[in-house]
Order: sequence, then C-alpha cells, then structure tokens
Amino acid sequence: MNLCDCYVTEVLSQPYRKFGNWWVDVSYESWGSPSKTQLMFSTEAGAAAVTVGHHFLA
Repeated sequence: MNLCDCYVTEVLSQPYRKFGNWWVDVSYESWGSPSKTQLMFSTEAGAAAVTVGHHFLA
C-alpha cells in the first residue's frame, strides 16, 4: 500500500466528539493539491494539538 505525506494548511473546526472519537476538520496539501478531510483522534488533547503544518499520512 502506498501512503502520501499530507500537511495541514488550515484548521477548519474545533475538536468535536463523534462515534466515540474526537474529530477535527482540516484543509491539507499533498503533492501540491489542496483538499479537505476530517482527522480522527482517540483523545481530545490529541485533536486539540492539530495546528498548521501537522503531518499525517493518507
């Protein structure tokens, strides 16, 4: 499976609880293409720590 590096360019929401986990809506860029997604975390502290430049794999 191939994974792409993604970097948050804008945090679009405060952390919110859904389906027993914490979520944050973000805009991100990967390979020069902007997009939007929701990132899932098991703790509120993890979700609150998301800032511009946060790295994740997709």
